[in-house]
Amino acid sequence: MLRNVFLKFDGNDTITTQEKLFKNTQNTFTIECWAKPESTREVDKESGKGISRTLSQRFAITPVFGAIGDGNSSRAGIGISVGTNGVSVYEHTTNYLVATLVFNTIINDWTHIAVVYVNKQPNLYINGKLVKTGLISQKKIVVPSGVFGGVEPYGFYIGSLSEIRIWNTARTGFQIQANKNKELNGNEDNLLGYWKMDEGVEAIIHDSTNNNNDGIIEGAQWNTPKIENPSNQSMNVLFTFFVPSGGVETLNRQRFYALKRKGIKCDFLYLQPGTGLQNKIDTSIFITNKDNEIKDIIEKGNYRAIIVGSDLMLLKNLKNFGYQGYLIYEIQGLGFNKEYANDFLKNHAYPIVNDYCDAILYPQTPHLIEAFENYFPNKKKFCFHNCFNTKDFKYQVTPKKSTPIIGWVGRLEDNKNWRDFLSIGAKLIKENSCIQLWMFEDNTLSTSSERLAFEQKIRELHLNNHLTIYANQPHSKMAEYFSIIGDSGGFLCSTSKVEGFGYAVLEAMVCRCPVLSTDSDGVRSFITHNVTGKFFELGNIDQAVQEGKELLSNISLREEIRRKSVEHIESHFSPDEYGENFLNMISDLGNVK
Repeated sequence: MLRNVFLKFDGNDTITTQEKLFKNTQNTFTIECWAKPESTREVDKESGKGISRTLSQRFAITPVFGAIGDGNSSRAGIGISVGTNGVSVYEHTTNYLVATLVFNTIINDWTHIAVVYVNKQPNLYINGKLVKTGLISQKKIVVPSGVFGGVEPYGFYIGSLSEIRIWNTARTGFQIQANKNKELNGNEDNLLGYWKMDEGVEAIIHDSTNNNNDGIIEGAQWNTPKIENPSNQSMNVLFTFFVPSGGVETLNRQRFYALKRKGIKCDFLYLQPGTGLQNKIDTSIFITNKDNEIKDIIEKGNYRAIIVGSDLMLLKNLKNFGYQGYLIYEIQGLGFNKEYANDFLKNHAYPIVNDYCDAILYPQTPHLIEAFENYFPNKKKFCFHNCFNTKDFKYQVTPKKSTPIIGWVGRLEDNKNWRDFLSIGAKLIKENSCIQLWMFEDNTLSTSSERLAFEQKIRELHLNNHLTIYANQPHSKMAEYFSIIGDSGGFLCSTSKVEGFGYAVLEAMVCRCPVLSTDSDGVRSFITHNVTGKFFELGNIDQAVQEGKELLSNISLREEIRRKSVEHIESHFSPDEYGENFLNMISDLGNVK
């Protein structure tokens, strides 16, 4: 599959995946890639023993030393050298480095290469056609390599690479031909590793299978298409919020990734520190609530737009500071219930938003759409889905827990409704005493009275031996936790009264962790009942318990929900779509202002 984003190698670059050698995939397997070489390879003779001269090879797939790790010299790693003058397949282990297949041809454009080993014998397919069968290996075991780009002193690839796939079966010519131009889902049978190499902005290539065998890039450079509007390349935007924590902090990291791909530089301003600062991103993050410091930041930042999250006073102050760019007021969620949201907009937000901002931005949450249409009919409004990078945050294979785990994510506050979660958990534990409860919280944001009530409720329900509390976990760890919960046979239980968007729900779904949630506006974009998750009526503990029991016991429904939830998030919340919507918003404002 030809892409407009790929990696370029200049003759001294490598990519090393976590699995340098696939030792458990032996003798029969398939390695595929798209390659556009820019230099010739040295042509060695085919041989079944000894050490070839092997210099100036162009190893798109590196022949990793087969005895690595345990000294097993009966095992050889497979490499593929691709040059403008053809393809060679090499095997490498102790006192053994030979070309078991050599095929000379002219390759001067993007070409699909597939090497299929069948019982230790290599077969070469070019653009889906079998062109050469090589020598049967003299080694007891041959295995595919997980290092790309080359190795000293034998040679490095020069040219472009994309779409590397490794299968633990011998693909047929028909399968290769039929799928070489198709993007895979990553969950295909027998797919061992799948690196699309389309990230474009990171030093990592991501394995799109559930094996999470990501690769570290050393030297190779991304080739990315030029942005259509050159002015985007110098566009700076600033996002503001009260504190780096919870869903907004997650959203900011996600859109930093999405907008960087569009050539937009994002900075962030928080009025006070928070636990989310442990989640590092490579940009300016300002922490201050002092007017003179904020004024200095915006004067130096050259921001075309400032997106103010919820803070009405900051919105007013920025305009009074003399800021001349676009001021966009953003709301991701509004309070404890719809009545609060209406009161806030009518009695607090209306005069300031009307007078001091150019537009309003909010997600596709029904009660937010209704409220803003009602109170701001003449104000410029933009409403589109938030985004999520499923390449970085995704399901992880972990040792399976022997008992079901029910998770909860939030703060100890009324809206997150922790009391209902503990009640639901206690009733499910009465049905199955093996169940464990895991609660993930930011303990810097709870009041002392709420904390005392929480501890009292735990004692009242006799949950001490069933409950584990995880405080202030780094975001990168949450994918592992959600994966563990999903694989345990458990689920995430979301008890919020109102959710503006609900990132914790989305993240659990991406990690194949089923979700049981209150029927809250903000999660309807994710969950369809009994299709991508389950709903229960707010406050109806018995209904929640019944739905939870079905998630625990109905294996076929559970697995279907796990599969469809991932597909849904990948299809509807892509970073590219968010970036396009954001650019369209700025363009639209430019046409008005």
